[in-house]
Amino acid sequence: MNKITILLFVLCFSNTALLAQEDQTIPNRAISLQEAIKIALENNHDISVANRTVKIAENNASLGNAGFLPTVTASGSYTGSVQDTEIRFPGNQGDINVSDAGSTSLSGSIAANYVLFDGFGNYYTFKNLQNLAEQSGVSARLQIEGTLIQVINQYLNVLFENESLRIAEESIERSKDRFNRVSERFNFGNASRLDVLTAQVDLNADSVIYVQSKARLENAKRTLLIQLGASPSSDISLADEYSINTSMKLDEVLAQSRQHNAAIVISRLASESAELQLRQTKSDRFPVVSLSGAYNYTKNEQDAGQFEYQELKGFNGGISVSLNLFNGFRRETQIQNAMVSLKNNQELLQLAGKALERDVMNLYQDYQTNLFLVEKEELNLETAELNFERSQELFDLGQITNTQFREAQLGVSRVQQNIVRLKVQAKRAEVQLLQLSGQLINVQP
Repeated sequence: MNKITILLFVLCFSNTALLAQEDQTIPNRAISLQEAIKIALENNHDISVANRTVKIAENNASLGNAGFLPTVTASGSYTGSVQDTEIRFPGNQGDINVSDAGSTSLSGSIAANYVLFDGFGNYYTFKNLQNLAEQSGVSARLQIEGTLIQVINQYLNVLFENESLRIAEESIERSKDRFNRVSERFNFGNASRLDVLTAQVDLNADSVIYVQSKARLENAKRTLLIQLGASPSSDISLADEYSINTSMKLDEVLAQSRQHNAAIVISRLASESAELQLRQTKSDRFPVVSLSGAYNYTKNEQDAGQFEYQELKGFNGGISVSLNLFNGFRRETQIQNAMVSLKNNQELLQLAGKALERDVMNLYQDYQTNLFLVEKEELNLETAELNFERSQELFDLGQITNTQFREAQLGVSRVQQNIVRLKVQAKRAEVQLLQLSGQLINVQP
């Protein structure tokens, strides 16, 4: 076996192993909506990024970043030189004239500094960092909810396309049966050539719809697989049944939304952050008291000079107080801007609350309307099926035309399609209400 053959074998084996590993994400059975949500929470790439972003914000919310802890620095240096040295002293002191005189200098220090008081600025900084970490967590929840909405919508879209494909298959079977009946009647002289051609055209039209439905289903599956963190070349099978919660109450959803909606919580935290920023800015009016201490060591050696060896070592420390008396009114400008920012955030919080109430009421109306229409369309389906059965009997007796029989057939398909569409819309409205009320992750839809 040559090297090229070995390389191709290794590549093929690696790709197969990789696909097999990715396929393990999806069970080899029909998965429910709840299972799809669980798989997305564990494997969706956007959700993984959102969780890591929260970790960064949590790491930043530390006492050290807020200035509560002292700073400790260490430094050291070493220098050496070789040079001709000539020194003349006044009076009778002997002159110094040394060639290639060497000198070295070694120094090191450890210093610590601690802000004892800064007008509680470090306290407000720490609280603000904690607030930002909480905002990041809620923002991640909002992003995760958005991703789950996409997964749920795509799951329902796959079910819709799958049901559309089944309806198309039933329509083809009815058209085939009609074509066979017309052909048989034509052979006995009870139908015209035009009737046969019309039945053939309708059968061909149903076949086109079937092929288009199948293509849409495969495309929808590939999109769902990516959202579940799997390879688009994998296969997936979904459970056909899903339940719709028909007992949601508007007052309960509104109450939960005002308390737990992610966008509202973020706006509330942003308002709190603006208030903390204002207090932090005002802390600049107070003096800053700092403690400092250090240990220093210095050693000098030289072949020519007033001394050959010198060593210094020891501790030093102190306390300092500073007060910003005037900085060109920049502090007052910052305080005024912080107050404006606080008012803006409070205004945005009120706007977000009103927009949330509107969205909940609109969605709840859609939810109720779709449930009502599903109930009515299910009754219509019974009527449409009875009408088709009666039309089939009349068509066999030659008492209705091809067009009338086709309309009865299409009536059944239309009602079936409407029921599937309305159920999907009702489920989507339910899921979006769960998201707006902050219950999407905690309550399995």
